[in-house]
Amino acid sequence: MTNLEENRIIASNLSYTYPEAERKAVDDVSMRVKKGEFLAILGHNGSGKSTLAKLFNALYVPGEGTVWVCGLNTRDDDLVFDIREHAGMVFQNPDNQIVATIVEGDVAFGLENKGVPPEEMRVRIDDALRAVNMSAYAKKAPNMLSGGQKQRVAIAGVLAMKPDVIILDESTAMLDPSGRREVMNTVHRLNEEEGISIVIITHYMSEAATADYVIVMDEGKIAMSGTPREVFTRVEKVRALGLDVPEMTDLANMLRKDGVMVRADVLTVDEMVEEVCRLSSSI
Repeated sequence: MTNLEENRIIASNLSYTYPEAERKAVDDVSMRVKKGEFLAILGHNGSGKSTLAKLFNALYVPGEGTVWVCGLNTRDDDLVFDIREHAGMVFQNPDNQIVATIVEGDVAFGLENKGVPPEEMRVRIDDALRAVNMSAYAKKAPNMLSGGQKQRVAIAGVLAMKPDVIILDESTAMLDPSGRREVMNTVHRLNEEEGISIVIITHYMSEAATADYVIVMDEGKIAMSGTPREVFTRVEKVRALGLDVPEMTDLANMLRKDGVMVRADVLTVDEMVEEVCRLSSSI
């Protein structure tokens, strides 16, 4: 494979059909996840976004096409464990991911299966818990943690395997706003400070707005792609695909329809404040 230094995941003409299904869940998708990229994948229920995530992690094998993860072909059964070391996955329900009675035991689970020596395991566990700000909870029982804390432990378990990519499959969907904020702050920090590529499958537009690049799935195909500004400023098309846009983008769109010339590509509250201040100073 070429461009392995630049791309962590390469999907080429990728298709997948569930048994008994009438149409493809993923239909001829070609895309890349770059080194150090923060990618958000959006889509209404049944659009194929979670299926795509599972194809990236070798949980599903392509019906057609190919997925390369750090140069490894997911069709090769002998490489599955290696692939999941390179591309770790965090799922929706944190309770379904807890396998041990104390936090550090949960983080150690994958390392034990891999046969990592105890001395190295200790270092990796401590480093992973420190990276997600959960060191103080190492000896705690997972069932005493909040949802956001449990997801941070799940991320630590993936992080201990030293992945190149972390895939989060609607990992904030069952969390309250505080828990979602905890998880998003954690993955952004890992992306920025550790250079780990992040793929987040989400239905929260505010999360997608913080990504480097956005892909919108519809009926198994890529319907839109681009930076958050490029995607979300096409408000009507996004809504036609059964999605919404970030609140501030929606507000900017309404103001522009009423003749208030704010920027169309506003994504955040801070950017809207800047626009309001700019307009106020020109009056």
